[in-house]
Amino acid sequence: TANDTVVGLAASGRTPYVIGGLDYANSIGALTGAISCVHNARISEHAAVKIEAIVGPEVITGSTRMKAGTAQKIAKYILQNSNEVVQSSAQALGSVVGVSAAAVIRFSHKLGYRGFTALKVDLARDSSKEAMNFDDVIEEEDSMETVVNKAKNLNMMLQDQAYRLLNAENLAQAVQALLKCQTIYLFGVSGSGIVCMDFMEKLSRINRRVVYHNDFHDQLASAAHMSSQDVAIAISYSGKTHEVNTAMKVAKETGAVTIAVTQFRKTPLSKLSDILLYVPTTERELRLGAIASRNASLIVTDLLYLGLAKSNMKQTKEYLVKTRNAINKLK
Repeated sequence: TANDTVVGLAASGRTPYVIGGLDYANSIGALTGAISCVHNARISEHAAVKIEAIVGPEVITGSTRMKAGTAQKIAKYILQNSNEVVQSSAQALGSVVGVSAAAVIRFSHKLGYRGFTALKVDLARDSSKEAMNFDDVIEEEDSMETVVNKAKNLNMMLQDQAYRLLNAENLAQAVQALLKCQTIYLFGVSGSGIVCMDFMEKLSRINRRVVYHNDFHDQLASAAHMSSQDVAIAISYSGKTHEVNTAMKVAKETGAVTIAVTQFRKTPLSKLSDILLYVPTTERELRLGAIASRNASLIVTDLLYLGLAKSNMKQTKEYLVKTRNAINKLK
């Protein structure tokens, strides 16, 4: 029916009965998709959505289609389980599909992505036509009740995107670096500075050595004292903030581990970072305020905090009790 979706799979891209099935699906108004393993496949001309995973010649010629079969298995699974895939690693997806992690990464490259993470970024983006930014949904004539409802719905959607985009392996790697380091240095300005301040306060309550200054000249001065035993965390949505990148260059020169919380794009900051923790790309250069990016960055830093806290829950609770008792003396 017109409410269904039909996907045609043909490694050669020209199987007649597959094309016939797609033509019939189009005639009744169904959404159609085509998966093939050649450029400009014939079936692509008969579908609204096409996936052409170019795997190259087979190792064994003839009717055997090992590479093509692998690519089609991955593509089919991703189409049917996109929400699950964005939360998986290449290894996890490969295990479920029955292929290697390397095959998943090669499949991503064949689709034109730099890697599996880049593919997940596109999957994580909402496919609907809903606005993705506060600037798009808040209108001058809206009542405050309308603003509240719009902000609630948009926040829920953006938070879901932020969690779906997270790479658990990178998070675990970042937590391990923080557990082993002597001092944690935080760099961020403006809205990102708010995230740094929040993270600093959380870390200080569980007795983690952390350095952050509101004044960026002080941030840069503190960076000069970093060593290879430390970790530098930069929070910058754009990845282009000159002050933050300058501090990260200093951190890199000292041999410190560098971690960035930033949007998924090739930026000066991404080149300076050993570990990348991405937030969704949702905001324009000109915006009402850094709302979505700030909230997404807070999600990442909260997860880093929880990762540190759970490493030794007994000790964490003892530190929190000490902190509370010290503050209670002010009452």
